Amino acid sequence: MNPKLAPHSSKPLLGRWEPVYRSQLHYLVTWSTRGRKPVLKERHLQALQRLIPELCEERSIGLVDVAVGQDHVHVLFGLRPSQSVATAVREIKSRVGLSLLSHYPELRVWLGGNLVWDDRYAVETVSPARLQRVQERLRERHRPHAQLAEAS
Repeated sequence: MNPKLAPHSSKPLLGRWEPVYRSQLHYLVTWSTRGRKPVLKERHLQALQRLIPELCEERSIGLVDVAVGQDHVHVLFGLRPSQSVATAVREIKSRVGLSLLSHYPELRVWLGGNLVWDDRYAVETVSPARLQRVQERLRERHRPHAQLAEAS
């Protein structure tokens, strides 16, 4: 390497290399309860709103938004190019599902088995230009029922 052509850098920086991520890929992932049964009550929805952000922070998944219904979950998150969307979804679904079953055993009875979630999920890529519109759409769809009653 020709030292005259290379930019000046300090000695501590010469010993380590860190990749710079110039892009982040955003995904809207949707999955449903087993058999699309509407078994998630208010206490379950609150637990999901707490558990998913904790897990995303632990796994370095850039969570943007979470919206939950009685029979499905929407998670909007960003990943670095080196991360896999399938791995992220598997982590979230499995860890959150196990946590729900351990804290709320009635779900096991209502769903008739050991699994909370259906095996399938849908993934939609979201461009940075559409990110805010997708968030607004999720908030509009999953607005609390009390606000809907006031609006009518």
